[in-house]
Amino acid sequence: MAKAKRGSTVKKGLKFFVYGEQGTWKSSFALDFMKMKSEEGKPLRVLYIDCEAGSVDNYLEDLEAQGINLDNLLLVYTTNYTEVEEWVKKAINDEDLYIENEDGEMELILDADGNPFRADVIVVDGITVIFDNVKFAAINVSEKRAKLKAKAQEKTALEQFVAEATAGLEFRDHDKIKMKGKNLLRLLITGTDKYVVVTSREKTKKVMQNVDGKMTLVEVGKVPDCFEGAEYEFYTVLRHFEDEDGSIKAQVMRKDRTKVFQQNEIIDAPTPLYWQCVIDGNKGKKSNVVKDSIEESVKKDEDVLAKGIHEVTKEDVSVEKQEVKLETVEDYRNAIKEGIDKLSAVKKKALRPKLTKAGLPLDYNKIDDIEQLKEFYELVIE
Repeated sequence: MAKAKRGSTVKKGLKFFVYGEQGTWKSSFALDFMKMKSEEGKPLRVLYIDCEAGSVDNYLEDLEAQGINLDNLLLVYTTNYTEVEEWVKKAINDEDLYIENEDGEMELILDADGNPFRADVIVVDGITVIFDNVKFAAINVSEKRAKLKAKAQEKTALEQFVAEATAGLEFRDHDKIKMKGKNLLRLLITGTDKYVVVTSREKTKKVMQNVDGKMTLVEVGKVPDCFEGAEYEFYTVLRHFEDEDGSIKAQVMRKDRTKVFQQNEIIDAPTPLYWQCVIDGNKGKKSNVVKDSIEESVKKDEDVLAKGIHEVTKEDVSVEKQEVKLETVEDYRNAIKEGIDKLSAVKKKALRPKLTKAGLPLDYNKIDDIEQLKEFYELVIE
C-alpha cells in the first residue's frame, strides 16, 4: 500500500555506501559508529556482518582500549547472500537474536545494559564477496540449464559436456543478479530508520574508445565492484583513497543527502563521527519508513498483471476452442501438421522422445485411430 503523509519534518537517514581499494579505512569507518551516540545520548549498538572473514578483528582491541564496550557490537561472519538477508531482516524487525555458546546451547544476545540486543546500526562489510558468490551460483545454474537443454535435444554425452562447460551468464541472469542486490540494498535504505553502512571493493572501469583510429579499451575511472548501480540507492556515497602523502581521504561521490558535505568534497580522515549532528537533530522527529522490499512491490504489480493476463488467456482459449473443431481423422491430421509447422526447431526435436514415450508412431499419417491422433495432437500443442 502506498504511504502518504502530511508535509512535516522527518528523521534524516544515515545510509552510507563506501568503496575503495584495500587499506583505505572502509571497515574502520563502519566501526567508528561504536564511538557515536543515539538521539538519547546512549552508545550505538552495531550489528556488523563481516563478509570478508575477519576484516575487523584487529580493530577490536583498539576500540576496547578507547573505553568502548564491545557488548554493543554483534559480529556475524558469512559470505552467503541468504544469511546476510536473514540477519538484516531480523535486525530491522527488532527480533531477539541468538548465538550458540560454548556448551552448544542457543543463548540470547544482550547489549551492554543487559537488555536484548537491538541494532541501531547495520553494517554489511564487503558486499563484493556476496556479489561474487551470487554470480558464481548463477553460473552454476546456467551450466545445469545448458546441460538439460542439450539432453532434451538428444545431444551426445560429449555435446552435453561441451554445452555445460561453455555455458555463460545470459541477459536474464544478469538482470536477476542485479535485482537480487537491489532487493537487499533497498531493504536497508527504505525499510528501516536504522543507520546503515555497506562497503565494497572497487575496480577500474574501462570503455571502448577510438584512439588513433583504433578501438581500444581505455580506463575512465574507479567504480564499485558489486551489484550494478548499488551506489545509487544510498544517501551518502564515499570513495576512500590514499592521497599522495599516504593519508586516507574520501571523496563525496554524486551526493550527500544529509548536506553535511557538498558533492565532490574531499574529507580528511573519513569517519561517521562527522555526521553525529544528523543523529542529534533527529530527536523528536517522525519515522519515514517504507516497509515494502522491491520483491514485495514487484509482487503486487505482478499479481495485477497476472490477473489481466489470466482473463485474456481465458478468452483466447475460449475463442480457440470455438474455432477449432476436430472430429474426423483428416481434421486431426491437418491440425497436427499445422501445429508441427509452428514449432521451433528445438521443440520439434523435443517432440520425438515425447511421442516415443507415449508409444505413438512418429508418422501421424499412419495413425487411423481418433484417440491416438487426439493424444498426438495434445503433445504437439502442449
